[in-house]
Amino acid sequence: MKAVITLKKLAVYKKVFGFLTASLIFATAAASCTGKKSSKASEDSSSAIIEEDTTNSSIEADALSSKTISYSELFSQRDLDPSYDSLTADIALKGTSVEIDGDGASADGSVITITKEGVYRFSGTLDDGQIIVNADGAKVQLVFDNADISCSYSAPVYGINSDKIFITLADGSTNSLTDASSYTYEEDTIDEPSAAIFSADSITLNGSGSLTVTANYNDGIRSKDDIVITGGTINITAVSNGIKGKDYVAAAGGDITVTSGGDGIKASNTEDQSLGFVYIEGGTFDITSEGDGIQAETVFYAVDGDFNIVSGGGSANSTKVHTDDMMGGFGGGGFGGGRQNFNGEDFDFGDFDPSEFGNFDPSQMTPPGGMTPNDDPDSETSTDASSLSSGFTQLAFTADAEDSSDDDTSDSTKGIKAGTELNIEGGSYNIDSADDALHSNGDIVISGGECSLDAGDDGIHADSQLDISEGTVSIVNSYEGIEAAIINISGGDVSVYSSDDGFNASDGSSQGAMGTYSSGVELNISGGLVYVNASGDGLDSNGDMIISGGTVIVDGPTNDGNGALDGNNSIIVTGGTIVAAGSSGMAEYPDSESTQYSVSCTFDEDLDGGTLVTLLDSSANEIISFAPSKSFRNMVISSGDIKNGETYTFYIGGTANESDENRYLSAGYNGDGEEAGSFTVSDVTSFVGTQANMMGGGGFGGGMQGGGRMQDRDSGEVPEMPDGAQAPDMSGDMPQTPPGGFGGNTGSDSAEQ
Repeated sequence: MKAVITLKKLAVYKKVFGFLTASLIFATAAASCTGKKSSKASEDSSSAIIEEDTTNSSIEADALSSKTISYSELFSQRDLDPSYDSLTADIALKGTSVEIDGDGASADGSVITITKEGVYRFSGTLDDGQIIVNADGAKVQLVFDNADISCSYSAPVYGINSDKIFITLADGSTNSLTDASSYTYEEDTIDEPSAAIFSADSITLNGSGSLTVTANYNDGIRSKDDIVITGGTINITAVSNGIKGKDYVAAAGGDITVTSGGDGIKASNTEDQSLGFVYIEGGTFDITSEGDGIQAETVFYAVDGDFNIVSGGGSANSTKVHTDDMMGGFGGGGFGGGRQNFNGEDFDFGDFDPSEFGNFDPSQMTPPGGMTPNDDPDSETSTDASSLSSGFTQLAFTADAEDSSDDDTSDSTKGIKAGTELNIEGGSYNIDSADDALHSNGDIVISGGECSLDAGDDGIHADSQLDISEGTVSIVNSYEGIEAAIINISGGDVSVYSSDDGFNASDGSSQGAMGTYSSGVELNISGGLVYVNASGDGLDSNGDMIISGGTVIVDGPTNDGNGALDGNNSIIVTGGTIVAAGSSGMAEYPDSESTQYSVSCTFDEDLDGGTLVTLLDSSANEIISFAPSKSFRNMVISSGDIKNGETYTFYIGGTANESDENRYLSAGYNGDGEEAGSFTVSDVTSFVGTQANMMGGGGFGGGMQGGGRMQDRDSGEVPEMPDGAQAPDMSGDMPQTPPGGFGGNTGSDSAEQ
């Protein structure tokens, strides 16, 4: 273990980690577990727990900054060293009775009460009993040396009052604690304890033995202060949370297995922004939880550790389904893109139900892209958007609103969840979650480690900012791969498989059918290796997209309703290598403000997955060779090897001798492919084939903004309408804009370029 821990961006820790919070003294509860006399059974065990926090609450933290914290301030020497010089008392458990050799402890039948600071060793079996610690301001060490304790009415270990309780698992020992399925409480007392191991003050677990905790009532281990784990093999089965510390949970070792009906590990303080965190420096964590695997109200921070987490039953329990709803097919100005009134007649849909193609929202309206508003309000063909009458039919398709907040009415089933920041410096993370695998209501920073994420919703989600600078992030399955308002990738090895968008830079605002620009939303890639395999958009930004370095490879969508690249504003490329393959209907390419040269090639037909595409310069030097995994028709390439004034040629098919070092590209083209088009660089972006630039208007078959006639991209004919729908009469005296393209070519005329 390292002697000094650098906690970047953690100014929220205004409390020194060695600080021991002064605990409330529950003197009135001291007699509640001295026996079962004068006790009452909880009428409803499920309602007996009084929580001091709310599962889905969060607190706002100040801006985070760097702070260096000494190792000794986080884990005390006694936390790390389970040894002791002498015993205060040696306690033998004998079924229903107890023998005590020493002082500081007393027994009333099978209930043991400790009132003095010291070291107490327990061995044997206690069939129906309890250990109570009621030693004001004392450090009490409980050494379990083959101890088996069960309690039929309460918690086997109940810390009423102390400074800290150390639970030491003796070397080579096997220990177990089992509580009741319902607890009994004295009249006029609060309902605690509420866990098999419960303390109103700090708890430390250390040693090298094993401990099995069976929590039939509520939590496995709970402290109303903090919980520290530095060693031992700990197996917890709990009907609610596995490990719950109010102020924080910190671990520097141990082999922890949790099966829980609630959260696996949880820090619950919602009142103090410097608390409510989970810090992991080492250890192994195998968590199966119905709720979140690990949940911190403020910060989750890990510099090491091995994590295997299944939350909410895993991604198989996801409720997220991606549907290709022809959102791109009904664009502005085409069928369904604006108010439809032709020669004073309503548009006749016949038996065609437009709601089958998305969320039909008549209140969402844009002027028809294929028509311009008429200044004459008396004109039968007026398209004045300010006046809607019975002579008009509104039609719009709106996307679901982005919602990054937790639903207070449902259980959270995320892998690791943080309220303000999730920070990973190292370690190994294998997460299978019904919801997001890694989630923060604030920021996420990944600067090392290895993550393998299988998510029912987002692989990684940050409400604010996500930074990845080092490490390996493999999102093997997700609805959306990576989502945040600002996404910065400056290094590392990042791969994403998603049924919807691969990357989604979004602030959570509703985008509607056509998408709107969100100021301050950014997708920035400046380094590293990024691979995206998406059924939705590959790289999607509701704001700006800037690529200045690294290698970016996109196996994009096969349907024309999505694109390999999708920017609601600008797509700027100043460096790096980009290869983005996908469908052509919504294909976008780098803007003219880019400083690195690019090419957008649309092939004459869809090409099968596995087809090699190679770009050569005029001297037959290989620029890029890539075989997309899925069918594709468009490919965008940007490379520093593409130079102004030079001529380049595309080849399809053929073979390559070896794979490129980044695993996704090929190399060593054998020259056995078929020529598919050439271009000579004169502009920042060159074109090969018939382009469908979706940055402007559109018609039936694509187009999200602007206007255009409904015409087929290749033939120029009006496309065949869906069954039951009638094409509008385009013969009348109707004001029109110039065509935005043919069948969804938006922003520039379709042309062989």
